[in-house]
Amino acid sequence: MLADAIDRKTSLPRPLRVLMVAAELAPLARSGGLGDVIHGLSCALGAIGVEVVIVTPYYGVTSLEGVPEPKPWNRPLWTPIGGDVRDVGVLETTLADDVRVCLLDCPALFRRNGIYRDENGDFGDNDMRFALLSSSALRVAEAIWEGPPDVLHAHDWHGALAVAYARLSDIAEWRNAVSVFTVHNLAFQGSFPLQRAAALGVPETALHNEALKQDDALNLLKGGIVYADRVTTVSPTYAREIITQRLGCGLDTALQSRSSRLFGIVNGIDTESWDPARDRAIAARYDAHDPSGRIACKLALEAELGLDPGGNAPLLGVVSRLIPQKGIDMLVDIIPSLVDDGARLAIVALGNPELERRIQDACSKWPDRVAFRPVFGDPIARRVYAGADMFIMPSRFEPCGLGQQYAMRYGAIPVATAVGGLADTIEQVDEASQKGTGFLFKDVTPSGLHDAISRASQARNKPALWARLIRNGMLRDASWDQSARRYFAIYRELAGAPPRPSLPPPPPVGVSET
Repeated sequence: MLADAIDRKTSLPRPLRVLMVAAELAPLARSGGLGDVIHGLSCALGAIGVEVVIVTPYYGVTSLEGVPEPKPWNRPLWTPIGGDVRDVGVLETTLADDVRVCLLDCPALFRRNGIYRDENGDFGDNDMRFALLSSSALRVAEAIWEGPPDVLHAHDWHGALAVAYARLSDIAEWRNAVSVFTVHNLAFQGSFPLQRAAALGVPETALHNEALKQDDALNLLKGGIVYADRVTTVSPTYAREIITQRLGCGLDTALQSRSSRLFGIVNGIDTESWDPARDRAIAARYDAHDPSGRIACKLALEAELGLDPGGNAPLLGVVSRLIPQKGIDMLVDIIPSLVDDGARLAIVALGNPELERRIQDACSKWPDRVAFRPVFGDPIARRVYAGADMFIMPSRFEPCGLGQQYAMRYGAIPVATAVGGLADTIEQVDEASQKGTGFLFKDVTPSGLHDAISRASQARNKPALWARLIRNGMLRDASWDQSARRYFAIYRELAGAPPRPSLPPPPPVGVSET
């Protein structure tokens, strides 16, 4: 039936319609890279003529600064969840390129001081909260388009039930709707007791190991994987990594069985917002052709953080979350050695209290060498990218990573593990040819990290080489354009939209690109 439905859509006399379902959207509400990706991808798709509607919750922490004032819909959505029906308001605004944003207003579930958690931990009803997001998204499509979109594109476990609800629907149009599901981080799966299935409207027929059941629990992420027509993740290397037992987080078997429809597409960044030639948050503006403004940015950052300029001493920058994935504990282990080597460290990070304490101890011991700001994101992050000589990113795994792309855009040379999107976005430096944009290492240990930083420091002692590496990184195409066109190629293949100039879709996992 699905093939017949696709065949009927061989020629669309209008723009392709895509419904985005996501828990985060920058600049309105974000806790990490997911919100940036939804914004960047949607606007890039809008720029090439796709009609995009984003559905996301209206949280208590949602900021409406920088977007047109939202207009409430005349009537609410009546959204079925299990045996219940929820009254959900909709506030609509827009992003660039006519991308529509529908904010779901359900105060009892969304108007809280956090997206997923508050100071007391994760919200205990997150399963219901994001089930409502998924079910309401389908109702939004019906209200706008009087039926399913051409492509339903859901993101991470928070939006995964939208794909499952569509495929398990009593309505043939929704059962036949084509869908794409993107895994941004396989480690977060939305696992809940099986007993919650009925309340979430998940039928008993879907509670088996080939559907939403995993390790005797209800696994929402798995629902997106098994029911979507195409599964994407945010870099080709990560797509290959997650079908292995080591990094498959228990879902490697499910992903292996679908490897022919699993694709890796590297995330882009918003190159207009992240542009050192126009960024007012940094001390001086500069570009790849004249990056001399980085000198003023480094001096200003050192002064802001109370660091000793130290002559020609390298300044190492970190912008991260303090969680095991990010590997910042390995950096903390080698702070004494780095200080002995003459380095300064500017660490902007938030997370694990014990790791925060260890970093604070280092600041107390070397106050003019190590600086720490336990905050998240802008504007200080921009000043770190602009002022640091090297950007340190020792992730144990990294689906894509945005920090290394921001760093290269601003002229900081990344030192990173050769995993996931880091391996796909950072080109290893070759001193002989002066090619490359950063220093990758495979020995994911404190000593492996120290060796990579030492290699970068040695390169920095060669001014002509270092200047070329800065230029290489700043000139790298980090925009969303190519990635958006790859997504569009997948949409077009599924929905049968008319041809447009675009790159071919990336090959599935295990197939080499020619």
